[in-house]
Amino acid sequence: MTDRVVEEIAVADRESTLRWAIIGTGAISHHIAQDVTGLIGAELVAVASRNARRAGEFARLHGAAHAGSLSEVLRLGEVDVVYIATPHATHHEIARRALMAGKHVLIEKPATMDVAEAEDLRQLAQATHAFLMEAMWMKFNPAYRALIDFVQSGGIGAVRSVRASFGLPFPRDDSSRWNADLGGSALFDQGIYPLTLACDMLGAPTEITARGVREAGVDIAQHMTLEFGDGRYAQLASSMSEFVEPTAAVNGTDGWVEIPFPFWVATEFTTHLADPKTFLTSQTSQFEKQGNGYTPMLRAVQQAILDGAREHSLHTWNDTTAVLALLQSTATQITQNR
Repeated sequence: MTDRVVEEIAVADRESTLRWAIIGTGAISHHIAQDVTGLIGAELVAVASRNARRAGEFARLHGAAHAGSLSEVLRLGEVDVVYIATPHATHHEIARRALMAGKHVLIEKPATMDVAEAEDLRQLAQATHAFLMEAMWMKFNPAYRALIDFVQSGGIGAVRSVRASFGLPFPRDDSSRWNADLGGSALFDQGIYPLTLACDMLGAPTEITARGVREAGVDIAQHMTLEFGDGRYAQLASSMSEFVEPTAAVNGTDGWVEIPFPFWVATEFTTHLADPKTFLTSQTSQFEKQGNGYTPMLRAVQQAILDGAREHSLHTWNDTTAVLALLQSTATQITQNR
């Protein structure tokens, strides 16, 4: 390593409370703060923002004792873990600084803008013995876990295809969503969910064909077909300029599963299975939403850190880099073939 020597992170005592800091004061940060403060064994102690007024207002609203700049918050000894919820293009640098400051790190998706940045963070986390994870909350959602278990147990036979979309027209404002320099991208922000679902159900694709629409360096809509061999495929789409039905379906040889809007944080799914007497039977499985939907992930991360783990088995850093590589490949095609 060429960076300064870093101190090894001490594993928190199993009985202790983990103390959290949130970096960023956007809408997602408010949802995260509410779920952190509602979690047993967690305490929100600090918030960081480039805007001192916003940081102070956020801290007062959510009961955090400290508010300040990134540097000020990372110097706080009472912060154990940080949640990074800033524009995509800033994730890598902020995560680097947090790891160097001796913090465990949870990063809003996408964790970074490319695989090289992700690998850099992996090496630094290993050197500092820190927990590092991308906040792919969908994979911790109770309904999603039940869906995975059901499909993997052969509930719909062999999986043959996936259809998933996330298209919603967002306001054309001055947010980072529409800013190329800050990593604005419908593919990286929304398309990551359909792509993750497809990979969880079908594995790694052998081929991707993608087309999309770009404005001022930002991909605002895209659609893609992924091939997985033996005729298996996924048809995926995402958009921040128009509606594309934000639901999903997993299709197998014995039936299919429908996941309603919003599929990435759904509280139910409906199974349709072949039946020799009635042709088709349907059953809906329902699950309780926990907090704003981030609670299951935050709880799992907290327990993993207290157990001394450096990542979580439900979403490893290898999972993150695999999807990032597919996002990069897709983005290249969109740029070349639009």
